[in-house]
Amino acid sequence: STITIILRQGKIMAARTFSYRSNLIRCFFSYQRQTPAPSFSNRLFATATADDDGGTSSTANIVLIGAGWWSQGWHLPHLYRNEKVNIAAIVDSTPHPKSNLNPNLEPLATLAQRYDCPVYHSLTDLLQDPIGQTIDGAIICTPHSTHFNIGKELIAEGQRRYEEAIENNDEEEVSYRPVNVLMEKPMTTNVMEARELHELLANRREDQAKSTTSTTNNAAIGGGIGCFLINHSANYRPQARAAHALIQSGKLGTIRHVSAFFASPLSWIFDDPSNTGWNEPDDSGEMLGNGFAWGQSSHLLAWIYHVTGSEHLVPSRVYCAMTTSEATGADVSHAATITCENGATFSLSGTSLLPGNAHSDPPVGKRIKIKIFGTKGALLFSGNDRDPSSGTLEWLRGDDHDDVGAVEVQCPELGFQFEDLDQEGIGPESMQCFIDSCLGRDDYYLGADCLVGLRSVQTIDAMYRSHVSGNCENVKG
Repeated sequence: STITIILRQGKIMAARTFSYRSNLIRCFFSYQRQTPAPSFSNRLFATATADDDGGTSSTANIVLIGAGWWSQGWHLPHLYRNEKVNIAAIVDSTPHPKSNLNPNLEPLATLAQRYDCPVYHSLTDLLQDPIGQTIDGAIICTPHSTHFNIGKELIAEGQRRYEEAIENNDEEEVSYRPVNVLMEKPMTTNVMEARELHELLANRREDQAKSTTSTTNNAAIGGGIGCFLINHSANYRPQARAAHALIQSGKLGTIRHVSAFFASPLSWIFDDPSNTGWNEPDDSGEMLGNGFAWGQSSHLLAWIYHVTGSEHLVPSRVYCAMTTSEATGADVSHAATITCENGATFSLSGTSLLPGNAHSDPPVGKRIKIKIFGTKGALLFSGNDRDPSSGTLEWLRGDDHDDVGAVEVQCPELGFQFEDLDQEGIGPESMQCFIDSCLGRDDYYLGADCLVGLRSVQTIDAMYRSHVSGNCENVKG
């Protein structure tokens, strides 16, 4: 979609609001999607405009950056099935991506024919091409260590579009395309890089705010950026939304303790020396390890920081012990104690040693146990992510209620859902929220933003440093 800004004497004074009507099908189950909860505000001052033919934008032009295992098995088929999406381009640095997780990956030339789109070998090449100026959003699905530079380049492109629209037009109404980003987890494997991305996005929001008479929408960033989401699909599930709303309403009071456990049947990945991207640190010198913590625990941490409020539960100090694979040196289990700035304690443990395979047929489910305790109540959420009947989201009422200790089940019809790994359909709720932003909607759910990504990176970095030093380590930045 495009953006319209109304100018008076070269300054943004207001914006025209256009209603969007999404035809995306959503509901509560894995093969359907839930309609996004309305945002708390419609204060997006640069909103989607009508197309040249007078109708609202109905198709999002999306580029996929990285054409490996997850992209070919999930992202590309999901995007292709979605009538609201045009796959504008595929970007990958190699003509034929390789992965031991799927030895049958197709070359870019085949993907170009299959999905009827051009291919590029770098994001820079795409952005220098006219097609690059038509993209509404980008999905980053590349190795962890490359996320930062790609994300930074996309933010710069959004800023360029925004500033060019303001500076080079004298007309009352100026249109431009904001850049929307969906980045795979973890956001980065480097705290300073994660902090820089967060600051760059904060600057985009500040630039937007300086040019308007009010604050920007909570979901849309502004200043050339529509959304910047991390693809933690569990955070966009109805249960995560309900848990977040319950805690933000104050029904748990002040969070004092969190206990969280995550087991994945993925030893076949972390014990395979050929899976270097999953098991070996990059060559930056900043990664002190790689394995289960970066590859899996980032999901659990992102869920905790989102539902409790990443601005409230801020990690301060971490002590962690890990066990590693004899074959690869990758961490395959860990036990960590996290102390937060407000004094809250956080017990985190996880392992890849659960027998089975999360991607076999039939798949073996991951096991999750989360307990959040506040001064006024508690929240419990546990189960098998392949079996909705295995658990529920429970609120235990606290002392300020007449029925203290009573259990109220949230989303009772849904049971337990965490990650959305379904290869069928049009993709998880996280992707649908990203597409909604690309289409110009401002009521999508903000399940995992850059701050959630930063908190997760800070915690995991400190976990590795603590394991190496044997000491409790301060969280960086």
